[in-house]
Amino acid sequence: MKIGMKVMWAVLAVPLMVGANVFGQDAGQGPEGPWLLSVRSGGVFSDNRDGLESSKESNLDIFIEPRADYRLRNGDRTMLDLSVLPMLKWHSNPRTSAEGGAQNDTELFGTAAMELMHQLSPRIALSLGDALTYNDDPQVDNGGGNVRSSYSHIWNTAHTGVDADLSETLATGVKGSYALKRYTESVVAEDEDEDIIMTEAYLKYKMGSGYNVLGIVGASDFKNKSTTQKRGSQVISAGVGVDKIFNPDYIGKLRAGYQHGEYDNSELDAIDTPNGSAELILRAASSTRFRIGASYGLYAPYVRPYSIQTLTAVSGAIDHDILPNRLTLTLDAQYGSGDYKEEGATLPGGTDDMMMAGVSATYRMNRIWSLSGGYDYENWDSDVRESFSRNTFIFSVKAEM
Repeated sequence: MKIGMKVMWAVLAVPLMVGANVFGQDAGQGPEGPWLLSVRSGGVFSDNRDGLESSKESNLDIFIEPRADYRLRNGDRTMLDLSVLPMLKWHSNPRTSAEGGAQNDTELFGTAAMELMHQLSPRIALSLGDALTYNDDPQVDNGGGNVRSSYSHIWNTAHTGVDADLSETLATGVKGSYALKRYTESVVAEDEDEDIIMTEAYLKYKMGSGYNVLGIVGASDFKNKSTTQKRGSQVISAGVGVDKIFNPDYIGKLRAGYQHGEYDNSELDAIDTPNGSAELILRAASSTRFRIGASYGLYAPYVRPYSIQTLTAVSGAIDHDILPNRLTLTLDAQYGSGDYKEEGATLPGGTDDMMMAGVSATYRMNRIWSLSGGYDYENWDSDVRESFSRNTFIFSVKAEM
């Protein structure tokens, strides 16, 4: 993709965007105000750029990432966050055209996002969001599509939802999300591009003492490109759930139900399975915060050219303030085991196990300057694709204005 096209994406992304709290800055750790400006610079080293078992190539990326945030607040009724993050990245080890997916020594990437929450009335709330990223970094999303290879791609995630209180004890809501992934290299795109559409509706009964009981129905559509076979699947789910709000910062969630999945390829048998999830979150209330989650069910496939997987996943993270408002240590880990059913003679099925673990630290020297560093280990043990392991180191310095 030419530099001019990349600049256009970065500029046009602002009015197109709506979402993702993950891109919001923490005002408590930097300057406050409707406009927040910052710049981050650093590097990322990987000992296995392409995720291969052999013929590994290491690389070092040096980047500079300015950022602009705009925050609009209208009391408790409206919250609007806009973020734009262009990134200039230098690659120490670019591919050649013969290897497939040529990269320049220097590329312009970026992210733009918006998050909107609006109280339409005292009983009805609207949420709307989107985040658009152009980058070449691999990433794994628990419960959605993923980017395994470091090829340049566009990754867009949008979500919307409406929640309504029907009475003092009864509430309902509906939400939907759409994820789009597009690679710039046509050879890669033919087997890696995908779309994920998900919808869910709930009816909630507020029992009191912090307990909520829910009935939930949902549907998903996984659309996957392939040059070898017909891919894609649809999933319908129904279940119940319980939420326990111990206090505003300590929340537990439990879900259980049943799923029915069908392939786009009518020659393949449908899948029926129980599903469930559990989550426990402690946030912002003390010097130590944690989040723990587990899930089981039908999800978008991580392995191409399969159409669907039955995934068992566990994840967790701990943030600890070693020095209050100065030094924070983060530990995080994730494990997933995907089961793939046979999809024809060329796809016999099997398991795909993943383990990721990382440690990072952020030191805030003052309200302007901060330093960050981290290490991640990633290991894939699979009998449906090539296994590999990867070590990644990152360091950065950030200035907030």
